[in-house]
Parts: sequence; C-alpha cells; structure tokens
Amino acid sequence: MPNNVKTYDRSDDPEDHLKIFQAAAKVERWTMPTWCHMFNSTLTGSTRVWFDDLPLVLHRYLGDLKKAFLANYLQQKKCIKDPVEIHHIKQRERESTKDSIQRYKAESRHVKGDLECKRISGFMHGITNPELIKRLNDNIPKSVDEMIRTTTAFLWGEVAASNQARKKAPLIWKL
Repeated sequence: MPNNVKTYDRSDDPEDHLKIFQAAAKVERWTMPTWCHMFNSTLTGSTRVWFDDLPLVLHRYLGDLKKAFLANYLQQKKCIKDPVEIHHIKQRERESTKDSIQRYKAESRHVKGDLECKRISGFMHGITNPELIKRLNDNIPKSVDEMIRTTTAFLWGEVAASNQARKKAPLIWKL
C-alpha cells in the first residue's frame, strides 16, 4: 500500500479517502479486482466490519463499492463553516483550558476563508481563564501559532506552580 493512503476509521471525509485511494491505485496500475481487495486494507475498526458484511458481488466492482461506501459514510463529510462561526466556539462550563484548546483547534479547522486575526480574536473571546485572557490581551499574538505557543506555555506554568504548591504543602497522614 502506498504511504500516502491512510486507513479510514470514520473520522475523516470519505470522499477524500476515496480520492486519495483511487489516485494511488491508478499510479500503481492495479487491476479492478486488486483495487477492491486493496481498498479493504485501508479500512479499520467498524468500517472493516461494514466491508466484510457487504455482499460479495460489491467486492468485485469498484463503482458499486464506491457507491456503497459513500452511501454509508457520507454523513462523515467535512462540514465547511462560515468564518463567523469561529466566534461561537466557546470554552464550556467545567471544560479545562487544555481541552478547550484542543476542541477549538479541531472545530476551527473546518472554517472556510477565515483570517488569522479572526481565529485569534475568536479564541481570545472564547476562553474563560481570566489569567490567560489577561496574558493574551497584554501581548496580542500576531499568529495562531504564537497564540497556541503562549497558551501552552501558560498551561505549563500552571502545572509547574501547582506541583510546586503541592511540594510545599504539609503532608497530612490519615489513620
């Protein structure tokens, strides 16, 4: 299997997966039965179970296999969001700042045509940690990468401070 063909586990766009697989199959000059056989090796988890449950006739014809695959997994297709949506990604109640950053990065990935300054502004307005908000507003990042680095450094500082406080706290033995 060519290196650029990744496994499909329902987390990505099925059309992207098919396009990448088809391009690799054409480069490799596989015969149609080989295409169908090799496609199975790109599936993992429940998608492999789905493939194994297909009627054998679908395993032989790529056109039928593609239709069945897309019919079953097209709901996984990437959703392109409007740039305004970036300001609707907010840190949830009882969500850690770290988890909020990860969710922000994942959700903002699907925003089309946004400017970097909108991403930064959206993130800064979506977080709830007052100290982090102050740090970012004191020195507004010029890029998303800078914003993520600043936020990550802030979180590392919080962890270090928490560990230091734990070391200084007296041990209380419970009997």
